[in-house]
Amino acid sequence: MRTVTTRAIVGTAILWALPLFFSAQLARSQSGLAPASPAASGQEKEPPVVCGFRNSGYTGVCEERTLYVKDKKLEAICKPIVDCLNDSRCVKTYCGSTTIRQGWTLESAKRDK
Repeated sequence: MRTVTTRAIVGTAILWALPLFFSAQLARSQSGLAPASPAASGQEKEPPVVCGFRNSGYTGVCEERTLYVKDKKLEAICKPIVDCLNDSRCVKTYCGSTTIRQGWTLESAKRDK
């Protein structure tokens, strides 16, 4: 009888722990790509690009920072973010983890100081 009770307790603990584990893994994967280190990418430390996005359902302007890519237009650097914001299948989080997934436009793209 004791073995059955122990198995039931362990089984219940596993059932409670699995969702927590997978939630943590999902949150880690949704945090976006970690910025590549300048040494690893062969680039010197460059100021990031500040992308400003607007949506009629979102209060104010959303600003997101992303890595600068030499010889690439700033608008093109911001494009993957606006594409993600307008795609309900994208799991990355931007703009305070907004759930608004359509109607986003790029308002500005500039280098940070």
